[in-house]
Amino acid sequence: MLEFKSRRRGLFTALALLLAPLISGLSPAAEPADAFAHPPELEPDVRFWIRVYTEVTTDQGLLHDDWNLGLVYEVLRFDPADSPRQRERVVAQVKSHYAELLRRFASGATDNLTAHERRILHAFGEKTTPAQFRDAIDRIRFQLGQADRFHEGLLRAQAYEASISRVLADRGVPAEIGALPHVESSFNPAAYSRVGAAGLWQFMPGTARRYMRVDSLVDQRLDPYSATEAAANLMLYNYRLLGSWPLAVTAYNHGPGGLRRAQDELGTSNIAVIVKRYQGATFGFASRNFYVAFLAALEVDRNAEKYFGPLTHLPDAQSTVVVLPDYIPVDALAKAFKADLGALHVLNPALRPPIWSHARFVPRGYALRVPGTPQAADIDAAWARLPPTMRYTVQRNDGPHRARRGETLASIAAASGVPLKQLLAANGWNGTRELARGELVRIPMPASRAEASVAGATTPATPAPAATAPPATVAAVPAEAPAEAAIARLPPPPKEPVSERQAASTALLPAAAPTGNADTTDYSVAADNTVVVQAAETLGHFADWSKVGSQSLRTLNKLHKSAMVTLGHKVKLDLSKVSAAQFEASRRDFHRQLQETFFATHRISGTENYVVKRGESLWIIAQQHSDLPVWLVAEYNPDVDFADVRPGTVIALPRVEGINRQ
Repeated sequence: MLEFKSRRRGLFTALALLLAPLISGLSPAAEPADAFAHPPELEPDVRFWIRVYTEVTTDQGLLHDDWNLGLVYEVLRFDPADSPRQRERVVAQVKSHYAELLRRFASGATDNLTAHERRILHAFGEKTTPAQFRDAIDRIRFQLGQADRFHEGLLRAQAYEASISRVLADRGVPAEIGALPHVESSFNPAAYSRVGAAGLWQFMPGTARRYMRVDSLVDQRLDPYSATEAAANLMLYNYRLLGSWPLAVTAYNHGPGGLRRAQDELGTSNIAVIVKRYQGATFGFASRNFYVAFLAALEVDRNAEKYFGPLTHLPDAQSTVVVLPDYIPVDALAKAFKADLGALHVLNPALRPPIWSHARFVPRGYALRVPGTPQAADIDAAWARLPPTMRYTVQRNDGPHRARRGETLASIAAASGVPLKQLLAANGWNGTRELARGELVRIPMPASRAEASVAGATTPATPAPAATAPPATVAAVPAEAPAEAAIARLPPPPKEPVSERQAASTALLPAAAPTGNADTTDYSVAADNTVVVQAAETLGHFADWSKVGSQSLRTLNKLHKSAMVTLGHKVKLDLSKVSAAQFEASRRDFHRQLQETFFATHRISGTENYVVKRGESLWIIAQQHSDLPVWLVAEYNPDVDFADVRPGTVIALPRVEGINRQ
C-alpha cells in the first residue's frame, strides 16, 4: 500500500527554523548579532586561514595537517621564477621528508630529534598511538599563501562594495556576506576556475542559470552587479532551507542538499559539530573549511589596515544602466552614447565575443552600462542619435536554419524578422515553395525598424525611454582622471580559453564555488525498493525508468486502474530489469532536463512568503502565481507535506521572471 513519507527531522526541523522569523514578520537578516560568531572549536582553523590571507604570499605556502590546521610542519618558500612543476617537485620532496618523520614517530624512534622535530612530536600530544601517526601521513597537505592576492582583492573590492552592500541590504541578507568574494575570487570579476566557475562570486553554469542569463551571447556571471543579485538570492534560498547563516555559507560551496543530509545524520544545525564530525562522501577539505575561511576573510576585510597597513582609497568612476528597447549593434550604441568602445567592453563583461565581433546584436532588454552619470535628457538625446536603421526587432542570425516539421518559408521569415522576398533572394529561390523537414535555409540580416516600416511589416516604434539604475561604482581611480581613463584601468574582460595555470590561480580554496545542485530532492531508491513520489512524476515515469509495464506497478502497489500517485506518497518498484542505480540515473536525468528547460527561459529574481488558504493545494498555489512549476514550489519547501498542507501554513514562493535568450 502507498504510505505517506514522514517529514520529521528528529530533534529539529528546518521548517521550524524558517517559520519563526517569518511569522513574526522579521527578515532573515534579523538574526542575533552573533549570527557569524566564531565557535571556539573552530578558532584554530580560523587563525590558520587568517595566516594564509595575511602572512604567507603566493611565493610561499604552508605544509600542514589537513584535519588539525593548528599543526603546520613548515613554511615553504619558492623562487618566484620557479615553474608550477618545479614547485610541485619541491612540495613532494618536503612531504616525503615529513612522512618519513611520522613513520619514525610511529616506530617509537624519538631520540636525537631536532628542536623543530620535537615541536612537531609534542603537537601530536603524549597519547598519540603509532596508528595515529601513520594516519597523519595521508593528511599532509600543502596550502599556497594568498596574502598578496588578498591585498589586491581589498583594493579591487572598493569598486564593488557599495553596490554589494546595497543589494544585500535590499534582500535582507547580512552585510557580512559581502566578504565572501575574497574567498571565491579575490574580488576579480574575470576569474575562472578549472571546474568551470566564473566571476566575482564563482558561479557554476548550472546554478547560475537559475538566477541569471548564461549562454553564448550573455554570461551574467561575469557581470559583478548581476552576479551579486544572484548570490544574494542563492544565499536566501540556502538560509530558508537550512535555518542558519553559517550553514547557508557552507552550502554555497557544498550545496544545500548535502548540508541537509548532514543535519539529518548528526541531528544538529551546529556548524562546529557538522564541520568536525560530518563524514559525507563529498564533504572534503574545501567544504569543511569554507565557513572558517569565510570567517577569516571577514576578519581581515573588517580590519584590513591592521593586517596590511594603510590602504590607498581612491575616488570612484561612475556608470549608469540603460535598458535596451531593441536589438542594437554594440558599435552603434557606443556612437549614440559617445562612449569609447573599449570602455563599454570593460563595463559590460557579461557580453560575449559574438557581440564584440559584430556577429550578433546586444540583446533587447539587456541592462547596458555606460560611462558617467548622464541625466534623463542626455539619455533621450543618445536614443535620438541612434538611427532606426541600427535598431532591430529580432536578433541577428546569419547562419543556416534547419527546417522543422510544419515550418514554412513565411513562418521562418516572420520569426527571423526579415521580409519573405529577402529570405527567398538569400537562398536563390524565385518563388515560394514547400520545405522538406531538415532542409537548410540561410537566414539573412533581419530588417531594421526603418526597413520594416518601409516594407509595411511592422509599425515603427519610438525609442522607449530606457530604464535607468542608480549610478554604480565601477572603478577606483585618481580624482583628476577622466571617466574614460578610469574605466580603462579596470581589469580587461576575460579572454577564452583560460589556461590551466590561470584557472588554478583564481580560487583560494579548491573548488571554492557553488558546486552543489540547488535541487535538494532525494531521488534515491530505498533499501526496500521504494521511492517517494516527487513533483512532476507519474506512475508511467516509474514504469519507463524500471522498463516494466505500468500495470505491473499497479498490481505491485494494489492500485486501482484509475488511481494516481501523488506528491509525498511511497511507491514500491519492480527492479527485476534494471538496477536501483540505473533507475536513479534515469530519474535524475528526467528532473535535470525538466529544470534546464525551464531555466532556459526563466530566472528566479527573489522570494516571497505565502500563507496557504483553505482549499488550496500545491497545484493550485503554483498555478495562481505566474504558472510556477509545481516542482519548483516543492523544492523551495522541502519540509512541507503538500499532501496534507493546512490553512495558515507559511510557505516560500520563488518570484520567477521570463528572460530573453536571443
